[in-house]
Amino acid sequence: MHRPTGVLPGHNRDRDLRVSVSTCRTARRTYVTIMKKARLNDYQALGLACVVIAACSAEEPMAGVRRRAPGPATPTAGAATGYLNAGSTAAVGGSSFGAGGNGGSVGPTTTPTNPAGPSTPTKGDGSDVCEIARLTANQLIPDMMIVLDRSGSMEDAGRWKPSVSAVRRVTMELGTQINFGLALFPDPEASRGQNGGGGILDCLTAPDPQMCLDQADSEAAKAVCAPGKVVVPIGANQASAIGKVLDTARASGGTPTSDTLQSLVQSYATGIPGPDEEQHPKFVLLVTDGMPTCPTGRGMETNQADLDASNAAIEALTMQGVRTYVIGYDTTGAGNEMLATTLDGFAQRGGTGDMMHRAVEDEASLLLELQRITSAVASCSFNLDKAPQRPDFVLVKLDGAQINLDDPNGWRLQGDKTIELTGQACNSFKSGGSHGIEALVQCEIVLPN
Repeated sequence: MHRPTGVLPGHNRDRDLRVSVSTCRTARRTYVTIMKKARLNDYQALGLACVVIAACSAEEPMAGVRRRAPGPATPTAGAATGYLNAGSTAAVGGSSFGAGGNGGSVGPTTTPTNPAGPSTPTKGDGSDVCEIARLTANQLIPDMMIVLDRSGSMEDAGRWKPSVSAVRRVTMELGTQINFGLALFPDPEASRGQNGGGGILDCLTAPDPQMCLDQADSEAAKAVCAPGKVVVPIGANQASAIGKVLDTARASGGTPTSDTLQSLVQSYATGIPGPDEEQHPKFVLLVTDGMPTCPTGRGMETNQADLDASNAAIEALTMQGVRTYVIGYDTTGAGNEMLATTLDGFAQRGGTGDMMHRAVEDEASLLLELQRITSAVASCSFNLDKAPQRPDFVLVKLDGAQINLDDPNGWRLQGDKTIELTGQACNSFKSGGSHGIEALVQCEIVLPN
């Protein structure tokens, strides 16, 4: 039997098509659910939804989408809106982060209220097609300055080579997810430059042997407590550069902890990013086997002034937003209680939440702590190029699979334009290998999968 278009059997056309806003929204959700689940055999529900949507189109536009502008419009395929970066991919760390996917089209046109402002899905060319807007997601890669003790005790106790080996390995494993740098203390260049490369034997043939010996002693004392320096600057994929420096570095001298950390307050903590750069989270990873002995202790003893200066330097780093992790060698045995207490104080001031330093005894335990710290530091946060107006319109995919908004194992929006992976999604991203992140602004609310 023929029925007029848009009239349901047993219903009055005028009465039934004067629908409420809530009915419109319910009908659209029904339509979306049927189409997503391919329940095309649900003819009655699908037909009713289509009829109600037809009636709604003249009364109440889809949420976030405005009614078609007057005049004819020919929908054409196209890129995302001109004020969004479409489809770019950023290679960050060993992972590929990009905004990809093909734009689909549903419903009427979206018109942004502020073309330079937050993102909304739009055609952008005056047509009536709402298209998926692709956002660029850039990982917030943290910076970590490894501050490695190369005092004489590191060599005497056989700790130098295991430390070098562990630092090499962790920078190779995570050099794409963390921007590493290296500082050595005391300054290795000061040790090489003592007395112009000569020594006590050279003084025996000098015109004034005693003056020569006094000068050599003064230079040696300075070298013992020479403040540490950055030998490899912060950067991506620095494992090779760090390895080359460690190839030639040797352990000798005192432990100028305070002056080394204070120099980082001035050179590392206060770095200002350029206008097009993101502010990276910053960390210091201090690896040491002894108490501060410089400058007041002249590299031979610990005193309260050197302890206070070291504590103050760590507090200054924390105040500048730089968090400090502390690893200590051989701090658990008898006679090491004061060292353990001192390093615990460093850790408590470091702003990481640690109340104790990380105690290690050998290469295996040092490597384990390095891996734990760097894994915690590696970021699961991504900055979007534009802020979405509604997070529930954003479809986020990890390695091609949808992850859900505000899910303990999905993602959440931090601030107005930072995506943070949570729970299992974050763990999967940190598991190594290459991973892809996509952020797509849809034309409707994204339903949980």
